[in-house]
Amino acid sequence: MSTLTEVPASHDVDYINPVIAATKNVFDTMLQVTPKRTGLRLKTDNVPEYEVSAVIGLTGHVQGTIVLSFAEEVALAVPERMIGVPSETINEEVCDAIGELANMVAGSAKAKLADLELSLGIPNVVTGQGHVVHFPSDVTPICVSFECDLGRFSIEVGFTTPKS
Repeated sequence: MSTLTEVPASHDVDYINPVIAATKNVFDTMLQVTPKRTGLRLKTDNVPEYEVSAVIGLTGHVQGTIVLSFAEEVALAVPERMIGVPSETINEEVCDAIGELANMVAGSAKAKLADLELSLGIPNVVTGQGHVVHFPSDVTPICVSFECDLGRFSIEVGFTTPKS
């Protein structure tokens, strides 16, 4: 389990709130579930919460990374909810569906952060217990935990300071 600390009141939430809103909207629209936020903390390590993670980078006036991390049961449910294809193991269809979900969340958040003129990278999906995702050394990501009818997942978001 990741080491997490409470988010200080001074931490800038201008970047995380659009990602939270995008996550809720995409899950409601694409998976027909309403995620409930269960926690908000600063991450102090590089290990995502769960065993399946989609990682997508953003560049523009800031550099950022969004990680959607899913418990296995949630990851397995995603392709069935999105395209009607059930899966019993983490396979190519599951990874493709998770990557597409991350792309939709990041794209929706990008639209809400239009003043940053962000470009999205291609999502990468990483699987396995204890996998590591490195944010830039000057970034401390925020981890937001969620629960929904499918199970537990989290998002991790970290952005650099805006360029002047």
